[in-house]
Order: sequence, then structure tokens, then C-alpha cells
Amino acid sequence: MSHNVEVEGVTMAKSYSRERALFRDAANSAFGRQRDVIESAGKLLSELTQLAGRKLVQKTPLAPKRSGIGGFIATGLAVAIVAGAAYVAWQVLRTDDNAWIDDEFDVD
Repeated sequence: MSHNVEVEGVTMAKSYSRERALFRDAANSAFGRQRDVIESAGKLLSELTQLAGRKLVQKTPLAPKRSGIGGFIATGLAVAIVAGAAYVAWQVLRTDDNAWIDDEFDVD
């Protein structure tokens, strides 16, 4: 009986080894196909991106730079705001002698 168990064990091991090899080959083949699909999709996406970039550059002309009254008004407001903030900071930080209470102690 032990001889039959050994023969069955060897047969099972060989069968397992063959199935494992078949599974490994199928997995490698599937991985290779996936890699090919991903590479071709990447190339296609790269080409489409380059083509879209060329068309976008060709379709959008650069507008001439114009300075209107709005720019001057915005600059004036910015200067006024900076001047106001500087004045407020100066008022806060200046020394005002009347704002402080003198310490008068009789030491006699």
C-alpha cells in the first residue's frame, strides 16, 4: 500500500508541476498582452496630445497688449491703499507724549 501512495504522490507532484507551468505561461502571456496594449495606448495618447497642442497654438493668436483707463484707475487705487496703510502704521507707531501717564512717586 505504501508503494501506491508513493506512486500517487509522484503523479500528483508531476501534475501539479505541469499545471503550475501552464498557469505561469498563461499569466506571462496575459501580462505581455496587457503591456503591449498599455504601451500602444500611451503612444496614441502622446500623439494626440502633440496634435492637440499644435492645433491649439495655431488657433489662438496673441492679443495685442493695450493699456486702457482701467489700468490707470487700478494703479491709482493701489497707490492710495498703500499710502493709507502707511499713514495708519505711522499713527499707531509714533510717540505721543500726552498718551502716557507720568509716574510720579514721592521717594522722600
